[in-house]
Order: sequence, then C-alpha cells, then structure tokens
Amino acid sequence: MKVAWTSAIAFAVLAGLTALSAKAVVRDDAIGLSKTSVFDVPSPDAFAYSDKAPNKSSALPRAYAGVPPQIPHSINGLLPITTDDNSCLGCHDKPALMGKKTEGIPTTMPESHYTKVDGKWQRNNSWYVCTQCHAPQANVKDLVGNTFKAE
Repeated sequence: MKVAWTSAIAFAVLAGLTALSAKAVVRDDAIGLSKTSVFDVPSPDAFAYSDKAPNKSSALPRAYAGVPPQIPHSINGLLPITTDDNSCLGCHDKPALMGKKTEGIPTTMPESHYTKVDGKWQRNNSWYVCTQCHAPQANVKDLVGNTFKAE
C-alpha cells in the first residue's frame, strides 16, 4: 500500500512540475552572464596578464579588508608550485621583515603563513600553493557590476 501512495504522490508532483514548466518560459538570452543566446558561441575579449617582472610593480587595490592580495606581476615561469619547487618563496619568505613595507623589497608573507617553533618563525608548509588564494590580475572589465561594500 505504501508503494502505491508513494507512486501516486511522485506522479502528482511530476505532473505538477510538467504543467508549471510548460507555462514558465525562460528566454534563451536571459540565462547566464553574457546575455546572449545559449546557442551563440561567444568570443571573449582578448586579455593578457601583467607582464611586469617581480619588484617592478605597485600594490594592487584589495576588494575588502582581509582579502588575499592580488599578484601584481607576471607568474610566467613560476608555475607549477609544488612543495619542493616554489619560486614565490625566494622573494616573499623573509620572516624578519613581517609587517614591514619597504619600497623596492617584495612584501613578505604575513604571520598567518608561519608558525613559531622554539622561538623562530618557520613557514607553514600546509599553505604552499600560493595561487590557491593569490591570483594574477589582468586588465579586464567586470562580467557583472559589483556593488559590494565592506563594513
């Protein structure tokens, strides 16, 4: 008896959804961010990541407080990042400079990227893929407007 009721309810729900979907029409150009037909094959605007070399750039603005900083220079030749090969560390692993900004010297990783062992700062190796949080930036238009305001 339970199977019959379950089947009847499932059939009723399916019939109701079918009736609703027949009435609710969504235009194909109202789906997604591009606002073109889903049958079009869009060609995105060409862009290039910054070709600035490390130490030759200025800090990029952050979207809000606490967000990881953007990478303001090219990362060509620095990838892939592995536990054994992380080129970012050559410039940014300077615990003695934590919290200090000096023009011409790359920003060191923050305290959150280190642990203190026997009174000495050591890199926290569980955060070795820098590009997981930090992304290189290209000069492109936003796909959608952003009205976010940090409090």
